[in-house]
Amino acid sequence: MDAPTTTEARDLRRRLLAWYRASRRDLPWRRTRDAYRIWVSEVMLQQTRVAAVIPYYERFLERFPDVHALAAVGEDQVLAAWSGLGYYRRARSLHRGARVVVERHGGRLPRDAAALRSLPGVGSYTAGAIASIAFDLAEPAVDANVRRVLSRLFAVKARNAENDRTLDGLARGLVARGDARDLNQALMELGALVCAPETPRCDECPVRPHCRAHASGRPAEYPRPQRRSRPTEVAVAVAWIARGTSFVVERPTSGGPLRGTWDVPAVEFEPETRSARALETSVAARHGIEIQAAPAATRLVHAIMDRRLRISVHPCRLVRGRVARRPDVSWRDVSSLDDLATSGVTKKVARAMSRVVPEAQPAPGPSRGTRDPRTRRRDSPRDR
Repeated sequence: MDAPTTTEARDLRRRLLAWYRASRRDLPWRRTRDAYRIWVSEVMLQQTRVAAVIPYYERFLERFPDVHALAAVGEDQVLAAWSGLGYYRRARSLHRGARVVVERHGGRLPRDAAALRSLPGVGSYTAGAIASIAFDLAEPAVDANVRRVLSRLFAVKARNAENDRTLDGLARGLVARGDARDLNQALMELGALVCAPETPRCDECPVRPHCRAHASGRPAEYPRPQRRSRPTEVAVAVAWIARGTSFVVERPTSGGPLRGTWDVPAVEFEPETRSARALETSVAARHGIEIQAAPAATRLVHAIMDRRLRISVHPCRLVRGRVARRPDVSWRDVSSLDDLATSGVTKKVARAMSRVVPEAQPAPGPSRGTRDPRTRRRDSPRDR
């Protein structure tokens, strides 16, 4: 590919900056130059739509207004504030990073892209975004949107390591001439609003005269879509153990199928295995609690990364064992889900079961001769 001439690059930058300054969305993280707040926004925006992020961003910063406040709390509090955004690894990395910033950098994010990249969970894009937006340093910030815009501007069809390096170099050349803060955001905004993956709105594009993909007449073919592997199908059984408006959640193991910090008890099972029996065995082994699982009341499908979970939800009754005051299993009220670091699956299960079992009716009581844990005051949900 041919790099733009000096005159082309100057006009390209002029058009991008004029369009962005006139048309940019009013987003909360664009009203600040605080590096911490920009960092939080960039982490939240990974794999999540802007509209979904805004309320979480605002609530998170009310709870943790600066890096010291975030570093000072435990992980559970951070994950609870993150609950609903999913991909909790992002929150854990942000929390670890805040502690590094406090311990090693005096509570100030470093004004250097290399030092930013040394923070947990901060890669080249996030470091470039913080460096340019917070500090106006001439660092490129090439995310998927920007890569698509550059691929079309310079007619780069194939996605490979060599072309990625070339696009990174072109982005660095554009920001090197100043206004890195607005130029990077202009490229991001163009990719988000105009230069869409499948149906680019070329009639609205401010840099159309410079776009080689548009000149080819087939802009949507740039870059060539990468072949995606089919998601792995996974059978998952979920235990719905309820009493009144409360239900049982567990802290799953690191290899648990649902990926939340607290989730409904769940287990992967092989097709030839009876799902109810797999649940009973798993819950007994992990928590020392005996349950009896009824046939599935509802079935759900949920995608997590490259896995498609086919979920059967089994109403269960507690036959033997205590739930309250255990570190890895607890009763939680349905109304507290927004304050709990759960996966999207658990929220989906709770909504589905509230329809299947109106007003969250309790599951059948224990079998004859077994003391009903609901009669024990210390097992009340208030004791969790």
